Amino acid sequence: MKWYLYIICQTNALVLLSQAEIPDTFNQAMMLAAGDDLENVAGSPYLYQEFKPGDIYYGGKNKIEQIPLRLDIYRDRLEYRDKKGTVMAFSNPDRMDRIVIGDEVFVYLPKGQAYRVSGFLKQWNANLPSLLTKMHISFKRGEEKKPFDLHDPKPDRLERVADNHFILKSNDEIEKVTSVKKLIRYLGSHTEELTEYAKKEAISAKEPNELAKLVNYYLQLESQ
Repeated sequence: MKWYLYIICQTNALVLLSQAEIPDTFNQAMMLAAGDDLENVAGSPYLYQEFKPGDIYYGGKNKIEQIPLRLDIYRDRLEYRDKKGTVMAFSNPDRMDRIVIGDEVFVYLPKGQAYRVSGFLKQWNANLPSLLTKMHISFKRGEEKKPFDLHDPKPDRLERVADNHFILKSNDEIEKVTSVKKLIRYLGSHTEELTEYAKKEAISAKEPNELAKLVNYYLQLESQ
């Protein structure tokens, strides 16, 4: 899938666009109503509730810079706010190479048989192999008030649940990471060095920043 190559390639001829110049590629966006199906649900569907300035890279050499973005984890969509305050959701994120919000990088994987995961994922490493994290928010049904119950029942709510981590080994190969040992086996070389490093640094499979640190160490060994 060609768009993957844009994740790891650099170009010196970026075409910069402002928010007012969002191309037709992304103008087919969905306008979001002020109220929606989650209006009376506790919790937030967003990674961050507020909009943050971000950049969208697409087409290998194009960039829309510094537009207000936020990631809706629950609905798996990327939203932006225009200058009039209207909130929109991109309807064709598969055309994006990567999204940079602050110091975090996200990519979009389209649905297909080649991958075990799809949608927006956080990318931890700049080069392949790279650790990817699929974040999840779950809908929890509330409880009805019981007779003689002095406490208010819990409302319907959204809660963050365990993330899933994957290692992108090549442009068309991705594996789920369920343990540090499996990650080292997926990487395929420098097994002794990686095992020793993981033990020394107490790398945990539940901490993506630690897994990404292990992958960066692998990349360092490969470059020597």
